[in-house]
Amino acid sequence: MRRSTIQSAMLAMVMLAALGAAPPASPTPAASNGSPAPAASAAPATPSLPAQTGLNWHETPDQLTASCDAAIAQARAALAKILTIQPTAATFTTLAAIENASANFNDATAVQSGLYLLSPDAAVRKASQGCSQKVTDFTVEMSSDPRIYAVAQHVAQVGDAPAPAGAKLDEYYVIGGKRAGAGLDDATRKKTTQLFERIADLERDFALQLAGDQTTITVSASEAKSLTPDFLATLKKSGSSYLVPVNESTYEQYMLSESSSAARKRFVTAYNMRGGLKNVERLQQAVAARDELAHLLGYSSWAAYQLDAKMAKTPERVETLLTTISTKLLPKADSEVAALGSFKNGEGSPGPIQRWDYAYWENKLVEKKYAVNDRLVREYFPVDHVIASVFTIYQTLLGVTFAQIPQADAWAPGVTEYSITDTASGKPIGWFYLDLYPRPGKYNHFANFPIRPGRVLPDGTYQKPVSAIVGNWPVAAPGKPALLSHEDVIVFFHEFGHLMHSTLSIAPYETLYGTAVRPDFVEAPSQMLENFMWQPSILKMVSSNYKTGEPLPDDLIQKMIALKHVDDGYQWSTQAFYAQYDMTIHSSGPNINVNSTWFDLQKKMTPFSGIPGTYPEAGFDHLMGGYDAGYYGYLWSRVYAQDIFTRFQREGLLNPTVGMAYRKDILEPGASVEPDVLVQNFLGRPMNPDAFYQDIGISP
Repeated sequence: MRRSTIQSAMLAMVMLAALGAAPPASPTPAASNGSPAPAASAAPATPSLPAQTGLNWHETPDQLTASCDAAIAQARAALAKILTIQPTAATFTTLAAIENASANFNDATAVQSGLYLLSPDAAVRKASQGCSQKVTDFTVEMSSDPRIYAVAQHVAQVGDAPAPAGAKLDEYYVIGGKRAGAGLDDATRKKTTQLFERIADLERDFALQLAGDQTTITVSASEAKSLTPDFLATLKKSGSSYLVPVNESTYEQYMLSESSSAARKRFVTAYNMRGGLKNVERLQQAVAARDELAHLLGYSSWAAYQLDAKMAKTPERVETLLTTISTKLLPKADSEVAALGSFKNGEGSPGPIQRWDYAYWENKLVEKKYAVNDRLVREYFPVDHVIASVFTIYQTLLGVTFAQIPQADAWAPGVTEYSITDTASGKPIGWFYLDLYPRPGKYNHFANFPIRPGRVLPDGTYQKPVSAIVGNWPVAAPGKPALLSHEDVIVFFHEFGHLMHSTLSIAPYETLYGTAVRPDFVEAPSQMLENFMWQPSILKMVSSNYKTGEPLPDDLIQKMIALKHVDDGYQWSTQAFYAQYDMTIHSSGPNINVNSTWFDLQKKMTPFSGIPGTYPEAGFDHLMGGYDAGYYGYLWSRVYAQDIFTRFQREGLLNPTVGMAYRKDILEPGASVEPDVLVQNFLGRPMNPDAFYQDIGISP
């Protein structure tokens, strides 16, 4: 049974492997030239679909709990009725009925089990958390049900599943049942079920701890002098000092402009302690539980277990990729840091460069060498224009039309709602929400949340999907619109790519819908789309100075593009480190120390050592949000992403023919077709990694 991303508390990672999570930002932002609404009023003025999502965002805590309990009871009863059949008498029709019961349950509980990440009401969040735990427990129970596994195995033996989607659905149930322990004896299966539930509980508590983290640092009036007036206007004060929230939405704004090295160190130190020691212990316990579970299921490690269902297949293939990147790029990273240190000393700041200095001094170097000022760039990206322009690009490429629904029916004030229609036929497709600004208790990253997947219903009609982008953009300063960094724009464009994947799929089954593709491919479509935000013609489209209305000037665009790869060595060696840490703690047995391993690998694989006494892993939510033994997927999928982009480069960035081919070949099939086949269908040839290596400065 496949839960929606919102139920899985992701990410993105897109979340969500898409989980969407598109994904949340890295545990410690690695560079300065990257960073992780009010209503977007500029959406096209076309007739909108009525707000008929059928989702109820307004239940009281008691109503929410009752709805959740009723959905579980109904699903249990429906499955019990279906499973009265003997497995040897089962046909694909039996499996399709199981899939429908599973999808009905997921749809009925998506809101109730996901509001703990979204609702502004603490009581609703608490009730939703309880529902989420019940949903997780029931999902684990059904995934390991030997009766469902036996039906799927028999259908595979009989071979009556219709190709390609029906056969792929049966394959997913067979593999899923095996991986859930459905083929084990009763005692062992009971133990695996307990471990799955234990891991899910730890993951949920880890996410809640981070979501509730309200850490701030105190910055004196003298230290605050270098901070921008717009940023200062958003901060609370304590006497003459300022309280700076320590989170991803403030990281870049603070670290790029804070001139005091000591103050920057306080911020980075606090940032690397988010989640606290409780989250360190939760991760430690999860690693041990995952290792035990993997061995019970017949795998040598949790990494081997996870990769068995992914494109990479084995830890050895992942190690090869990470070793290649790290070996080739670490010398480049060291050289970049050394050069930055020399620049720092030349600017009258003697002494070795530290990791909390990197972002600040790289920004200074960029401003001096390339004359690219982040504050100036932000003036060209007012929120409303960015949203409207992104809408235009996606509508042009994918043949769809978005229309804002005048009175959004959503979970919080300020959330906007839109309909999606097919432009050529006028056929309604679905809906999406934008929830773009921080509030207490809200999910604190940027991600796409697929809320309700599309699927063919028993009456033959197609259920219209519902999805959302949840983010935490910087709030507007008094008298100005909210202004975004270039990286903010890239992240939004990336997550909107996940949103399109989670609404334009036409897969007939929820298990195969949209972003349910192999987890190490799910990021590829959106990573490919990031390339658009580095093309001069597209940058002209999405930019409009909030004072003059002028787009980015050509000389500034060329400077921005020139500095895109200014720290490739540092960035990619850092990403390889994150991925290696993930693989190491999930392939080294139950007793590996998650904190010391972080420090050992960071020293070995990056130019900087960690800050003693901190625990960055406590904020590494990927590993407790669906990307465990899967962080490498960002690198793996990028290989595919860069190759996919070559067709747009060759035939035209906004070529509707190429865009529609992308929609038909990459987005619509979902998981009913293997990723390698999707890519080959779009490119007309097998994937070639040369474009990836060229992009990051490695000779193929």
